[in-house]
Amino acid sequence: MKEKLSVIISAYNEEENLKRIPRELMPTMEKIGNYEVVIVDDGSVDKTLEVSRKLAKHRKIKAIKHPRNMGLGAGMKTGLKNSSGELVVFLDADFTFHPTEIPKLLKKYNSGRYDCVIGTQFGKGSKTRMKFHRKFISKAVNILYTIALGRNITSMSAIFRVYRRSALKGVSMTSNNFDINAEMLFDMIKKKKSIVEVPVTLTARKYGVSKISFTKETKNHLKILSKIVKWRFSG
Repeated sequence: MKEKLSVIISAYNEEENLKRIPRELMPTMEKIGNYEVVIVDDGSVDKTLEVSRKLAKHRKIKAIKHPRNMGLGAGMKTGLKNSSGELVVFLDADFTFHPTEIPKLLKKYNSGRYDCVIGTQFGKGSKTRMKFHRKFISKAVNILYTIALGRNITSMSAIFRVYRRSALKGVSMTSNNFDINAEMLFDMIKKKKSIVEVPVTLTARKYGVSKISFTKETKNHLKILSKIVKWRFSG
């Protein structure tokens, strides 16, 4: 691949999942060829930093540390600032969107040179092992976004996407939390960037616990939805 791909992983108390990188992420990256991996330890209190620094002995892996837990969005922004690829993919530290799905996104990108390729667990041909209550909430949020935007995107809030770095210039990234993904996508749609979805599989977490606070994220999503409604129906 000619364009360099930066894989950015924000990790908070994910030491066991980061240990999977050599056997589950790196084989895929070696096939891609031109890449780097940036791990951001988001103020973990386990051995996440220790594991990430050991991994960073590999010439294509970089480890960054936050002094305290700042949130997924903050980790994504730190990773973006400390990466150099023309293409960027954000990956969950728990590999629920598995690294072996990355080539699907790149194949779609190469077919149309899109600004953003979304890996969706809800589109036709996709699969999900999400627990029922999380699946229900996630689908409900995405339906609300679809109605508000007037555009049929099945996955507005999931992290697993390939972005063209140049297309992210000027895109809103104010949130430090999980809802940053919806914020970014909304602003890209507003700026008329080219966006497409690809069906992928969402697996179950193997180690650790989810960091999502549904109360906090619901409030944040409602804020973004209100901005979308104002944008669509103003003037």
